Amino acid sequence: MATKLLSEVQKNNFSNEQCVASGIEALDKITGGFRNSTFAVVAARPAMGCRTLALTCAYNQARAGKKVAVFSVTLSETQIADRLQNIHNILGKKESAYKFENQIFVNNSAQFEINELRYEIARLKLIENIDIVYIDNLLRINNFGTGNYATVAAVTERLRQLSRDMDIPVVALSSLSRKCESPQRIGHNPNMYDLRFEQIVNHFAEMILLMHRPEYYGFRVDDDGNSLIGVAELLIEKSAVSRFDSVTVHFEHDGPAFCDKVIVNQ
Repeated sequence: MATKLLSEVQKNNFSNEQCVASGIEALDKITGGFRNSTFAVVAARPAMGCRTLALTCAYNQARAGKKVAVFSVTLSETQIADRLQNIHNILGKKESAYKFENQIFVNNSAQFEINELRYEIARLKLIENIDIVYIDNLLRINNFGTGNYATVAAVTERLRQLSRDMDIPVVALSSLSRKCESPQRIGHNPNMYDLRFEQIVNHFAEMILLMHRPEYYGFRVDDDGNSLIGVAELLIEKSAVSRFDSVTVHFEHDGPAFCDKVIVNQ
């Protein structure tokens, strides 16, 4: 069934746009957005806001007229809708209530199996012509997080192939190891080697973003006395246009949500 559905999708001539903008201008200026036919991974330690970043991007994309699929093992459809409404309350204050029913498609399950995931994404592409997919999270596909390297390689390779078959970005959330929280790590800044199954994920993913919020670790100001309250760093470890770069965005605690904002020194 999945193979047949994929062939039906590939017969159609879908959008020729090359990227789906995240809606976070500072990030899009460097990456151009999430590129079609690419597999991307966004990773962070727990409580950094990785899921909030994905939902903020999904909200921005839906508001721009894109159709977004969100697969989640941690949040119900109602919880995701509530979070999207909270994000709207922060980012869309001047607009009337925004409806997501026809733009964001949510699938929540206790665990994902890669063949079922491929089938459902192909179905949504064929029927709804979705523009981008978010998967929360990578470690829950086929028990990916158990550490079986054959499973890890198979899942990441098939996600990359899926993005190419659908000609859309497939963005998977993941987590970083505890190494970046070691007392010996100055500032607790993450790096590529903190990514779980780094060698395999790095091989198959065409874009890798790591996220860090210094204030989570109790850092209130930087070395120059600038406030770190609400500061979030997006580390672009890998992309089609840059091997490494970083951007600073604002984490709005009320919501929560991510946005472009000038951080005022305090």
